[in-house]
Amino acid sequence: MEVIQYKCPNCSANLEFKAETQDFRCAYCDSVFSSEQLAEIYPQKEEHVLDQIEPPKTEEELALEREFGECSALYNCPSCGAAVITDDHTSATHCTYCLSPVILTGRLSGEYKPSKLIPFKVTKEKAVGKFKEYCKGRWFLPKDFRSGAHLHEMNAIYVPYWISDCTACGSITANCKRVRSWVAGEFKFTETKEFIAVRDGSMNFSGIPHDASTRANEVLMECIEPFNYDETTDFKMSYLSGYIAEKYDVTKEQVYPRVQKRAVRSATDTMLATIKGYSTVNITSNTLDIGQNKWSHYLMPVWFLTYKHNYKGKETFYHFAVNGQTGKFMGDLPIIWSKVALVAGIASIGATTILGTIFFGGIL
Repeated sequence: MEVIQYKCPNCSANLEFKAETQDFRCAYCDSVFSSEQLAEIYPQKEEHVLDQIEPPKTEEELALEREFGECSALYNCPSCGAAVITDDHTSATHCTYCLSPVILTGRLSGEYKPSKLIPFKVTKEKAVGKFKEYCKGRWFLPKDFRSGAHLHEMNAIYVPYWISDCTACGSITANCKRVRSWVAGEFKFTETKEFIAVRDGSMNFSGIPHDASTRANEVLMECIEPFNYDETTDFKMSYLSGYIAEKYDVTKEQVYPRVQKRAVRSATDTMLATIKGYSTVNITSNTLDIGQNKWSHYLMPVWFLTYKHNYKGKETFYHFAVNGQTGKFMGDLPIIWSKVALVAGIASIGATTILGTIFFGGIL
């Protein structure tokens, strides 16, 4: 599958389609183009192909794929659609994302076999401790949220990830200003000098991660990064014993724009860091683009806790995640707004009492 990209004819930056205006806009110079204009400017637009050409698989690789298909079981959640992978000894489990029971639906084909995996290092006790630490001092949580009643539902799951190795090539152009001021007698002088700075080059990136699950919140997943790739190991079914893993349902093509943005942003920041000694630096052109992509499918260890909160008849799911390798954690928490209102009311009464004392205390 090819990825088609359009560059701004004025500054060579990437153009993005805006759904609200149904046109293409440049984030750097604010140029606007209709789809008809782009068709005239780029009548035969072709860009690099997303996927690398993969060599034929060896007999050993094919045998491992067959083993994976024979020894793995696929469970589907009827509520949210999650597809989780277990070893073939698991008879029943439940969904990590919505807590519903899941049912066995069949086997997996070898194409879903990951190439690498990072084993769990953080125990459940430590993951629960991270959760309790996260909740400490938060007054507006539901009563049962901190209790151990639902902490048994904290699950260890191997989350599917696409790992990208790629190269960023191109250049940036920046308008730089050097401003100095001085006073002579009764007058203040300001001198402004403008310069054009250009940085051109290429940069190799190794191991840019992106989760390959539609149910895993990508912001939450990024918050518990990074993972240490030095501890990766070749995938074996034995690592799934006692754990579950999710089947990827996001393709390389779908995560490519996000990976591209991360690589371009990092390359841009690196180039900008070499432009020093100016009062202001503003990018006027950015032609950095991504090529030579190589993709790998990894499983990453994550502890998940899903909390289902019912407030005034409305059910909402809240998620807490712990990096199963490093212990880094993040999550969203439910708030009981009646508690917030109560505290706000008490604070208001206290403020009124204080104000009454200030304004009327001297008179009485």
